[in-house]
Amino acid sequence: MDAGMLALLGKTTALMEHLGFLWVVQTGMELNLWAELEREGNVDDLMVLHPGWDKILLDHWLEQAYCQGLLIKNNGYFRVTKLGKAINKYRNSGLEALYKELVSHWGIEFAELPQLISNQKEKLVFGSDMEEELISKASLASEPFVWPFLRSKCQREKWQKVLDLGCGEGLYLNKLACEFPLLHGVGLEMNPVVASRAQERAKETGGRIHILCEDILSLRNLQDRKQQENELLADEERLLDESGTFDLCLLNNSIYYFTPEQRIQLLASIKGLLTPDGQVGILTAVRKGEPIRVFRTHVPQNLMSFFLACHQGFQGLPTEQEILTLLQQTGYSDVNISVMPLGTSHYFFAKCSHECSEMSR
Repeated sequence: MDAGMLALLGKTTALMEHLGFLWVVQTGMELNLWAELEREGNVDDLMVLHPGWDKILLDHWLEQAYCQGLLIKNNGYFRVTKLGKAINKYRNSGLEALYKELVSHWGIEFAELPQLISNQKEKLVFGSDMEEELISKASLASEPFVWPFLRSKCQREKWQKVLDLGCGEGLYLNKLACEFPLLHGVGLEMNPVVASRAQERAKETGGRIHILCEDILSLRNLQDRKQQENELLADEERLLDESGTFDLCLLNNSIYYFTPEQRIQLLASIKGLLTPDGQVGILTAVRKGEPIRVFRTHVPQNLMSFFLACHQGFQGLPTEQEILTLLQQTGYSDVNISVMPLGTSHYFFAKCSHECSEMSR
């Protein structure tokens, strides 16, 4: 076994716990990308060769391979490094079978990435175990920069009642309730296991925080059901039928997974739940300049990034202008944009006027 193969196997062993390295290597093998990128090219060049592929996922693969030292990048153009060339050189020496076995062992979703990129398989709906883990990781990763910002804003604006859509484990609702004794909140989380954990955590607030296991888009469904059937809602569901009571509605990263039509529906539904000067807060990463872009992630964050890129509802990160246009289309104004530390995300806060709230009821 020569030095090149030894170096490649050594890196595999060192990074085995990081699924990003494994699925990047295996996907490049199965789709022959290592060979194609021995000559410099960008995502558009590759799409010319493979017009039926998924451009968002291909773009994401290029960024992941670059972040892990398998590609070099210059002005959006990529070329394989020495390590990338070694992958292609030794693929027929038993390495391809080894990588395929490793990727399949760690998760069938990762093994299917080549089929997802080449559009031979529909986008994924992840298993509940992986989804639960990723929701938890996302909350922990964002807490250091999101929580200080929310705490400061709540202190200035004196929120009394907060609605958190896609609340995960209820991290921010509970922290707000602990910091501000007069604050009450309602959170929606559609994953039942995660919602159950959030409900347990909410008990510490003495009934000031309620967590519902509901799809975010059920906001409109709950309102329509009450109007059309005049049925009596359960106590917890009635919390969402109290029009005009919330000072703030948080949408932390949930905006990624909705179509443009669903985003409009969601923002319109929220208006009827806000006080006359209530706000919506949208936390999202944004793309800048490139036609498509997902997170420029590094190895420790690859799980969340992969989840985002392969999720059925994901259509690419929005631009800042797209979020501004969405807010304008749905009747929000006085938009304030705050860039989170390190440029990881942007927080968009916008107000809904009293007239808009009345029209949406």
